[in-house]
Amino acid sequence: MVNELSGPTPAPRQDDPRKTEVSMSGQLRQLGKHTLVYTAGIIIGKIASFVMLPVYTRYLTPADYGVLELLGMTIDVIGMITSIGIVTGVFKFYSEDKDQAGKNAVITTAALSAVGLATATSMIGLALAPLLTALIFGPQGHPLYLRLYFLVYFLQTFEYLPFLLMRAENRSVLFVTVNATKLIVTLSLNILFVVYFRMGIEGVLISNIIATTTTAITLSAYLIHRVGIRFSNEKFRQMLRFGSSIVPWSLASFVLVFSDRFFLNYYTNTAVVGIYSLAYKFAFLLSVLAYTPFETVWTVQRFEIAKQSDAQEVYARVFLYMNVVLGAIALVLCLFIRDFLSVMSNHAFLPAYRLVPLLVTAQVVFVWAAYWSTGIYISGRTKVMASGSIVLVAITLLLNSLLIPRLGGLGAAWATLGAYAARFFWIYYFAQRYYPIRYDWSEIAKLYGVLGAAVALNFAYRPGTMTASLGWSTVILVVAVYVVYLAVLSPSDRAGLRAVVDGFVSRARQRQMA
Repeated sequence: MVNELSGPTPAPRQDDPRKTEVSMSGQLRQLGKHTLVYTAGIIIGKIASFVMLPVYTRYLTPADYGVLELLGMTIDVIGMITSIGIVTGVFKFYSEDKDQAGKNAVITTAALSAVGLATATSMIGLALAPLLTALIFGPQGHPLYLRLYFLVYFLQTFEYLPFLLMRAENRSVLFVTVNATKLIVTLSLNILFVVYFRMGIEGVLISNIIATTTTAITLSAYLIHRVGIRFSNEKFRQMLRFGSSIVPWSLASFVLVFSDRFFLNYYTNTAVVGIYSLAYKFAFLLSVLAYTPFETVWTVQRFEIAKQSDAQEVYARVFLYMNVVLGAIALVLCLFIRDFLSVMSNHAFLPAYRLVPLLVTAQVVFVWAAYWSTGIYISGRTKVMASGSIVLVAITLLLNSLLIPRLGGLGAAWATLGAYAARFFWIYYFAQRYYPIRYDWSEIAKLYGVLGAAVALNFAYRPGTMTASLGWSTVILVVAVYVVYLAVLSPSDRAGLRAVVDGFVSRARQRQMA
């Protein structure tokens, strides 16, 4: 292009290292800023949940945990089928629209569609609750529990799109504040209904209904105030075409993640389901603490990064940094889970600690697949996810049927790891085929080699007292982190980390002086 006043303006070279460095650092700072806010909110929520754990494990039995898990999964799979994938493409089409009116139309069309579908689904679910309960729990099941869960599902639909809007607009503080407020209300009501009134499962569900109703009304008003109400047939058709092909993949993911609980319920009992579910919840903390805050920002930013000339390098470095955080939290979970359960839970739940390392490993692989699916979404080749769902469902069901009848909860953990690995390889193959990202996997191999050795050492020798056990685990943690710092991170990575730490220290000192 020619500037009429100053003559030709030289175009910047795509491989200009200064341009790449500035662009990448800006993207990483933006990701880091909002990720830290989301992480803070999630950590607050998890701390509150941990404080409540002794209450839940004393007033709810392992069988109660199992029933709640199976109820939630049943509603999830029904919701996946009936939602027809409408909200899946919200961030894609929101990002692609150039004007604000178009962006608003994406949000409101998705919201109206989701509410309409959820209304129909909930009404049918309430009517069929006795039949579904008999299929899942047998004649001893309680249809009331499933009816209450359908009501929770209906109300949560009114929350979902306002939360998506907050994420799309990078309003991370508001997002965290609303979620934290709802959490406090829910936990307070749980104490009232579960501990004081001793209502068990019913108390947990009623607490969720009250808290969700309040949040749904508030957020619906927020959504209408921000974007109004408008239904666009064109936007609906675009999101339907994009999302409907992902529904089979979502169902396959459900089978991948949750079908083991149904197998456990069939071959064992709800108590085993409850113990396994508790172990899975601790393993899932890895995704919650390390990936979910990042993913909350990443699902929006990855489409913007794709427009940059240095997108490939950004994707590769973000993957390493994400794994460093992922691995550190995984190590903490594996090292301290037994001591935590010994102190904070009823003895009946203690066997869950044996399953956590396998399930944590499975979560790492699951997160890898979620990250590398970026290439599929950017290329728009989402149909490969639908075709892959058939293969992955078959693999998952085969592993569950072979391992769970013989090994129970341990078999479920191995089946989960195998199925997650198959899912990752499928996604990685097609993502690299349609949107290749060059990456050196030796860094990841060294990282998890060090962490795996640390966990193995911790399980091989365990001191007899709680104090000695905590000390031993802490020593292993410190040594492993130091080895990762020296052997995995490059000199530039270490320099950047030191700069971040120095910046935090400097700002803390300035606040103290002020």
